Amino acid sequence: MDFAASTLGIVNVGHATVDADVSSDSYQISASMQSGGLLSLFQHTTIEASASGRLSESGVIWQHYDLDHHYSRKHRVIAMHTDDSGATIAEINPTYRVWGDPRASDAQIRQSRDPLSSLMAMAIDVGQSHRCAGAYPTFDGRFLYLLQLADGEEEDYDGGGYSGPVLKCVLSYIPVAGYEARDAGRIRIPHGQVWFALAAGANFAPPIRVVTPLAAGGATIRLTGWRHALVSVADSH
Repeated sequence: MDFAASTLGIVNVGHATVDADVSSDSYQISASMQSGGLLSLFQHTTIEASASGRLSESGVIWQHYDLDHHYSRKHRVIAMHTDDSGATIAEINPTYRVWGDPRASDAQIRQSRDPLSSLMAMAIDVGQSHRCAGAYPTFDGRFLYLLQLADGEEEDYDGGGYSGPVLKCVLSYIPVAGYEARDAGRIRIPHGQVWFALAAGANFAPPIRVVTPLAAGGATIRLTGWRHALVSVADSH
């Protein structure tokens, strides 16, 4: 799936691509993002991320997560995986100078998923239940937060190559650990919205539109290209 990002509804701020390969017992998901338009004049950003793991009756079990992030003439690489005991092993280069107060604990990290795997879990849950519900503990190498879905309104959608019903959910970002005083902008993110495509014959509902409130008026990530393949996800309910 291809996405375009804009702020104030008109100003282009970048382009993103998300691809997911889902079977009955495993998944792989990758995402790339590049800033564009006016944003690239101030801070050129490119992100390449991927995640993979298993699907079971208990849900999405992440195993690997990789992030390559170029921003403001800086570069950070994060590689995380789980070992046989379920503990998270993370290699971060360059490492963070500060880890927030409080820092995410080992117990909290064990109960969380990486950002892409949380997105996968949302898509599977919404595809199976057609409901906006649940909180998804998420750890990105430093920050630990909840992504929470609520409310829910179904309507028809036609755009970016997809035509069909969507479920519009309220998305909340709830910080938990790993933050410091200068992260106030992250901590006070208001509610956003995510739209999931309820494609016929599928129990996997990929997001096709994300609205993230910002001080400048909000950013919208919308679908511009849809490539649909039938995926089979075992119902865990």
